[in-house]
Amino acid sequence: MWNDDDEEMDDADYDPEKERRRVEALPIFQKAEEICELTRRIIDSIDDEEIRMIHSNVMLEDSIVIPEKIASAEAMNDFIMKMENATVVKIHARSLQTQTASLIFEEVLPEEYLRLLRKEIEAFRLLFREWIKTFHKSPKEGDGWGLFVEDDE
Repeated sequence: MWNDDDEEMDDADYDPEKERRRVEALPIFQKAEEICELTRRIIDSIDDEEIRMIHSNVMLEDSIVIPEKIASAEAMNDFIMKMENATVVKIHARSLQTQTASLIFEEVLPEEYLRLLRKEIEAFRLLFREWIKTFHKSPKEGDGWGLFVEDDE
């Protein structure tokens, strides 16, 4: 794992279109896509150009990274790699939530818009908790850092 050696997959059985449809059907991925769209609409609603510039890059990046990392985690069988992707998802979801708090404080949008996004992030958090339960720990070696699996160093 530490050496980034990827497991070889059987290419004959892999259907990328089928895999894309499977991932897109996951409730957590669908909620992530909803959050992404809602974030775009919220950003577009900010009239103050300076405030939009300050918040838009961070919020859009956060909202875009979330479904990308879910798809990345789903594309692999390695527990540690899945957990690393899940950690990035959590960080970006929390960052997005923090940005909503900042916008509420700055009073640049109707608070109900931002509360709606926060509600969706909370629904996402609950789906996230169920999603990570589907990750199966493998008896493989750790990641070299001892973060998710104890290493024998």
